[in-house]
Amino acid sequence: MSKNVFKTLLLSTAISIATSSAVAQADQVLDYKIALAEDGKTYQVFMRPEVAPLADINLTGQVTIKVPHLEGENGFKAINIKSSIDGISWVETSRIDAPEEAPFYDYLSFSFIASDSKALRSFNWKAGEEKFMFSFENAKGCIGDVSLMANDDPFNVENNSAHTNPGNQFTNLGWGGVSENNYRSNYGDKIICPNN
Repeated sequence: MSKNVFKTLLLSTAISIATSSAVAQADQVLDYKIALAEDGKTYQVFMRPEVAPLADINLTGQVTIKVPHLEGENGFKAINIKSSIDGISWVETSRIDAPEEAPFYDYLSFSFIASDSKALRSFNWKAGEEKFMFSFENAKGCIGDVSLMANDDPFNVENNSAHTNPGNQFTNLGWGGVSENNYRSNYGDKIICPNN
């Protein structure tokens, strides 16, 4: 084997290993944030990746918020859900009120639906760049104690009392396999309503 062929083979192997390692280490790379818009009533959900995906194909996503449990008509009701990405709709897909693990809170989960396969490639993720995903309001106005479910939330456990999977989740093929969760953690400040 000539020196040039050996060097090329060695370089190709090194690049392959480096690329594989980068992908393997990039499995959990996406952070979520919830904030209140300037109008004082609209909640906004943002996401920020640590790295850009190698192939930007978004398969599934779930965002779970935690709100105070209030009885009857005073309970939190998400309305005016609006996506910021063409071809993507975010919808409320699950709601668990006052589970045994956290009886003073309700949990609302939102998932995205794509209009077609082209929309699954339309997120245009960039490393370190925050992206506005969707917004919603509460029918009764701003409530300050609204947050994203944390990884260590008492309700975010297997075999919880509601037998659901409420955790935050996102899968993009450019960050790993189809069964991997690329969501990592939450960031941002506590929500403070204008009248608080």
